Amino acid sequence: MYRRILVPTDGSLVSARAERAAIRMAKKFNAAITAVHVMAPYSPGALGEVRGQGPPPLSAEEYRKAAEKRGKAVLRRVVARARRASLGAKTVLVTSDSPSEALVRAANDARCDLIVMGSNSRVGIARIFVGSVASEVLSATKIATLICH
Repeated sequence: MYRRILVPTDGSLVSARAERAAIRMAKKFNAAITAVHVMAPYSPGALGEVRGQGPPPLSAEEYRKAAEKRGKAVLRRVVARARRASLGAKTVLVTSDSPSEALVRAANDARCDLIVMGSNSRVGIARIFVGSVASEVLSATKIATLICH
């Protein structure tokens, strides 16, 4: 039924649930897994930098290296889980200020027919102010999407 499954991951517990679900489905349908991690672009303000307090700010290059290191570690976890299930997994590491757009683009580029992703299930005022990457992906793609809580 499904041949190519995209699983976004940020290293969170809810992402881990989605990873496990994607791997179970890939095993059942003999599908390929593509794991994607979206890194936020460098922004000193986004790093919580307060003038005169805390450690010195990271340079753009230091931030890039740290973000890539973390992203690669998160993706290695998915690859290891896939291997334990006798599956292969491709990885995509991308920088974007719009995670939902980056995920939809990655799914299209990999020609995925299913996206399996986590959601923190924010409701009410938190959802209005924080938003939901999962809901943005749902509204931006026609690819079947399974949301794991």
